[in-house]
Amino acid sequence: MKFLDVVLNLVTILAVAVVLAYVGLHFDTGLFTVLPEAITSFFLQYPSLLYVALVVLVVALVAKAPVGRAIKRQGGRSRV
Repeated sequence: MKFLDVVLNLVTILAVAVVLAYVGLHFDTGLFTVLPEAITSFFLQYPSLLYVALVVLVVALVAKAPVGRAIKRQGGRSRV
């Protein structure tokens, strides 16, 4: 379960970075304005990736609740 929690943390960080990059692009600041065009061109061709990242972020955050409870339950049993 801890591995799943780590994966969810990484997915959350990646999704937040993508969402903030798109929001920053809207305000002419942020990641997409400083990264090379070779990297950002893919993201700029598909602006719908913002919504994909938002959905992934919400799903990862919702999934963290039961995973966290399962980790706590396992931790409680191992201390006995």
